[in-house]
Parts: sequence; structure tokens; C-alpha cells
Amino acid sequence: MIYRLHFAAPPWIGALLTSLTVAAALSSAPVRAADCKLGVVAELPVTMSAGHAVIKGSINGVDAEFLADSGAFYSMLSKGSAERFKLKRGTLPFGFTVVGVGGEEQNVYLGIANDFDLVGLHGGPVHKVEFIVGGNAFAKDTSGVIGQNVLALGDTEFDLANGLIRLIRARGCAGRDLAYWRGSRDVAIIDVSRTTPAEPHIVGTATLNGTKIRVIFDSGAQGSYLTKRAAERAGVRVTDPGVESGGGVGGGIGRRAVETWIASFKSLDLGGEQINNIKLRVGDFDSRVNFDLLLGTDFLMSHRVYFAHEQHKVFFTYNGGRVFDLSRHSDSDSASLAADDASPTSDTPTDASGFLRRGVAFAARRDYAHALADFDHAEELDPTNAEIYYQRALARWWNRQAVLAMGDLDQALRLSPGMVSALMTRGDLRLASNDEKGAAADFAAAEHAASGDAYQSVRVGSAYLHRERYALAIAAFNRWIENNAKDDRLADVLNQRCWARASWGKELDLALKDCEDSLRRKPKSSDVLDSRGLVKLRLGDLDGAIADYGAAIALQPKSAFSLYGLGLAQARKGMAAEADASMKAAAEIHSTIADDYKKIGLGRDP
Repeated sequence: MIYRLHFAAPPWIGALLTSLTVAAALSSAPVRAADCKLGVVAELPVTMSAGHAVIKGSINGVDAEFLADSGAFYSMLSKGSAERFKLKRGTLPFGFTVVGVGGEEQNVYLGIANDFDLVGLHGGPVHKVEFIVGGNAFAKDTSGVIGQNVLALGDTEFDLANGLIRLIRARGCAGRDLAYWRGSRDVAIIDVSRTTPAEPHIVGTATLNGTKIRVIFDSGAQGSYLTKRAAERAGVRVTDPGVESGGGVGGGIGRRAVETWIASFKSLDLGGEQINNIKLRVGDFDSRVNFDLLLGTDFLMSHRVYFAHEQHKVFFTYNGGRVFDLSRHSDSDSASLAADDASPTSDTPTDASGFLRRGVAFAARRDYAHALADFDHAEELDPTNAEIYYQRALARWWNRQAVLAMGDLDQALRLSPGMVSALMTRGDLRLASNDEKGAAADFAAAEHAASGDAYQSVRVGSAYLHRERYALAIAAFNRWIENNAKDDRLADVLNQRCWARASWGKELDLALKDCEDSLRRKPKSSDVLDSRGLVKLRLGDLDGAIADYGAAIALQPKSAFSLYGLGLAQARKGMAAEADASMKAAAEIHSTIADDYKKIGLGRDP
């Protein structure tokens, strides 16, 4: 994130620095010298959740979860979280604005916590800690983000393969290679600019297809992104043959949908680490973003990274596995420095929590064999920990072991009956097995257990929508939409309800209103235009459907669903040649697209 105005560092930062004590010394060959000492002042356990690095702590004695976000200039909380934690309200400079890749947020204020703590932070709670408060939600439903004002207090090490972020105090280490864990591995080094209040981000340079690009490291981003402008400088346009649709993604701060594509590049050089024949996600980001390539948690998972802030360098080694993860939107995977089945490099844990953290990290990289082995070790050491069974259930389900996954979920819920995540996962697993009654019971229990979180009904609705239970999905979305007219997430939920009604083929007038309301809040979204195109196709408004699908395709030329929908509208209007061309283009992108439309009752013949 970027901010417009700067304000002086608050006094609590100095108090935090003086309260920290060196808990452990780090030493190895690269830094072994009498004048160079590294001391860990905080070792923050990290849980990887859907590509996000989540850390735990508390505010005013209330437990909280945060995104560890090196791309955020300052720690932030959602408005709902600030109210829940009973933060005192302060003031920000007039006109203070937070800018992110999805737009900007002007309605922000300063929140002051009497007590703030993070699990793994030495020295105990810190008092009178300030947060910027704004927006309604952050990724993975966390309370907020911990940004550079905490993560950059000293040097920072991202060791996500072992489920840890370390804050390190380096003394007398100028000019030293600080990749103390390196062993025989090659170390890549990127020089980064000096961070300032006006430019707090960790910015370096790399080379893409022989072209110099500006790189930032952002642990708050689920994946890595290249800007459309940088792709064009490197000789790749999103309209080129072979470029795939990446769909729209949420933009964090702000309401703008960011359109993305998957494109191939010949080479990427990151501090001497050379990756050839690589695929990257390209995004049509706001022109105010200050990067060409954003390296997110996929990169940080596949590397061990040390940010030496006083040296203005980043040291990193390759762990193994995929460097850039495109699987959320594409079946194709990017090239990596080693085979996909290479064993990632990590340390051997010594306790249940260590095996659990490392197992979650393995699972996040889809290395289920190593993940399950770690979860088994964790269970042996701590058989009463519900989280172990829940995480193993996820890994087993993703590894197509549904029966074993169900057993783990049952055990997790015996140990922790109100565990919302386990209830939701078991409900979805039951729904996948057509146990609608059992799923409904689990989803109801999850909503009851999360009674202070109204958005839980949207999660239930999304689960039903994914399993094509449209009426149940709509009912769940209704529960939230009726009471959240000013929520920043309203546009996305309206689109989900529009899509549910359009796919169902019922309540089409209401579906049209949902899509139009969504577009007013988030204009030029290919996802919403595609949804409204389907509604108009169902209603027989063929000209309107052709216009909407055309507008969606202008944003996402490789969207098979929009192309095939356009073809259906053209065929029903008697435009046979145009329909053939649209449907052929759709089938070349997604061979079973005709079957996907038949599932919702639509084929070429009315």
C-alpha cells in the first residue's frame, strides 16, 4: 500500500525497540566474525492460509489474527475490528489517504490500542500502539495487517517454509552476507533503495527479458504480479497468442477490480537467480502503483529471504518447488528452478507446533507427502490439538483422501466443537458427498459459533454456490446483503447473488438488479459484465447480452465463458458465422466449455 501524507513515527515505536531483548543468537559461516552478531528479537509463528501469511496476537486482551504485510506502510485494522477491540480514536492529518492497487481509501482514522502483543514478540505487550483504521475487511477475514512500522523495526527474515518470520537485530555486520543458513546453496542478492516515510516499500531492480524492472517484496499479496506496462516493455502484450485469461482479482484497499492475464516470458533475473521460460500473472494495475513486479507469498514460500535494512540489501536462497503459483486461475504451472517433486529445504522441528507450522507450509505448496508426515509427527507429540487434525484434514482432502479427511474433521470437532473453520470444511465435504442435511447442520453451527461475524453467512452462501445449490446460496447471501448496505464487499456479494440467480435461471429480474447494483459500485468488472450477460441471455435480451459479453471480452479476451455466452447470443439472433467463430474460440481455450453451459441448462439450441 502507498500513502499520500506522512506523519512522524509515534512514541510507541521507540518503546517497543527498547523493550525488546535479544532472545537467541544466530551464527553460521557467512556471518561468523567477531564484529558481526545477529540476535533474534521476535520469532513470529506463521500459518499459511490460502496463500496468506497469518500471524496471531492480541489487542486490549482480545485475540486477533493479522496478515504479515511487508507491502503495507503501516499497520491497519478494519473498522469492525477497531470497534471490537474498543480502540480509542485519534486524528490523522487532513486529507490523509491510503492508496492500494485497487484504488484508494479516504475514510480512515487513527485508532489507539492500550495494549498490543504478537505471539513470539519478546518483551511482553506494548502500550499505546497506533493503527490506521479503514475499510470493512482484509484478506482471509483477519482483523487487519501488521505492516512495515513493525516488520521493519530491525532486519526481517521470512522463513515461511518453516512457518516463521524473525525480527533480527544485526550489529557490526556491514558488508556481510547475512544468509546465515545458506550451507552450500547459492545466495541471490538484490540491492534495495533506502526506505523513508514517503517511500517505505522494499524496492529493488531485476531484469525481465533483458529489460530492467522495478521489484517490490509484498508478503501481504497472495501471489506475484507483473504490471501490464512492464509486460509490454518486455515485449509481451495481453492480446498476444498464447496469453491466457487470469480473471479479475480483488485489489485490497479500494474497490477497483484488477483484470489479470497469464503470459510467458523468456527469462527473469532476480539478483543473480535466473529463471527461464517462466509464466507470470500480469495485472492491469492503477497507474499510481510504484512497482513493475510484485513478489508475493508464492515467491516467499519458495525462498528463504533476509531483508537487511541497514545494508539496503535482500539476501535469499531457493527452497525448492514452484517459484510462482498460478494454480488458482490456471491449470498450467510456471517454470521453477527444480522439479515440482523436489523436496523443499527446511529445518527439522523439535515440537508439535513446529511440525504443524512446517506441515501447513508444505501443504500450501501442495507437497502433501511432506505435509502429512509432519502432521502425523505433530499428532504424536500433541494428540489433543484440534488444529493439527483440521490442517491434516485439509491436506488429505486436497490429496483426494476424502474419507480420511472426514475422520480428522470429526476428531477436530470433538476436541473443539465450535471450531468454525472445521465446521465449514466438514459442511463442504458433506455437500460434495450429497449429504445436504449434514452440510446444513454444520453450516448452521458455523454461523452460530461465529455469531459476531455477519460475513459468515456469505461464506456459507459461497459454499452452496460452489456446489450448485442456488436457492440455498441466495438465502445465505440475502442474510448478509440486507444489513450491510455500506460494506466495501457489497459489490462482490451482489455479483455472487446475481450469478447464482442467473445460473439457476430463476428470479432473473432480481438478478439483473443485483448485477447493475454491483457495476455501479465496481465499474468495468469483467466478472460482473459476464454475469449480467448471462442474465440478459436468459431473459432473451440478445442485443444486451451481446453488448455485455463483448464488454467483458474487451477486458478479458481469453475468457472462454464470455466467448461461449456471446456465441449463444449470436446464434439465437441468427448470426451463425459469428456464433461459430465465438464458440470455436471458446473451445480452443477451454475444451469442455459447451458441457459447462449445458450444466446450467443452456446449449446452442434454445
